[in-house]
Amino acid sequence: MRGAWALLVCAGAVAVIAPSGWVLLRSAHRIRDVPDVPGTEVALVLGAGVRWDGRPSRILQGRLNVARALFDAGKVRRIIVSGSPESRGHSEPVVMRDYLVARGVPASAVVLDESGVDTWRSCRRAAGEFGLRRVTVVTTRFHLRRAVALCRRAGMDAYGVGHDAAADGLRRVSARGARREVLATAKAFWWRR
Repeated sequence: MRGAWALLVCAGAVAVIAPSGWVLLRSAHRIRDVPDVPGTEVALVLGAGVRWDGRPSRILQGRLNVARALFDAGKVRRIIVSGSPESRGHSEPVVMRDYLVARGVPASAVVLDESGVDTWRSCRRAAGEFGLRRVTVVTTRFHLRRAVALCRRAGMDAYGVGHDAAADGLRRVSARGARREVLATAKAFWWRR
């Protein structure tokens, strides 16, 4: 009985540690800030929810502000906004585009992806449907390593720039997101789609 428990504990540890190691290795030296990220043609902004009134959530606003900073700094020339076509009665990518355009990003530089219902689908579509080989993925810092790893799995040379939600007054959201990442990373590692 003792051996069975030891085996179960070891299997559980591997189930959590292996995915974490994979994400760390795949994203090593690829997490950057706006000034030091290599230039790419496109930023891929991952969705994070829309409020009932049709405005982006605070987490999503943070991601969009990072994308705008990349665009303004000349680090990217286009921005793909990827998310759900149905978020509280609104198209998340349309809300994202409208937010960016209202802040000076030309509408012609923003591309909608309404199939991005999860990170893997956003990455896979960026590589497959949009034909990207190189991308700067933009999300929240707690999610960034997994997003970079999945974009690389999809075949892209990916770098990541993240919004620091905790520093932006969203500590509880950031802590909850970091806890969620443990399971999401395990799913991303073990479930090959």
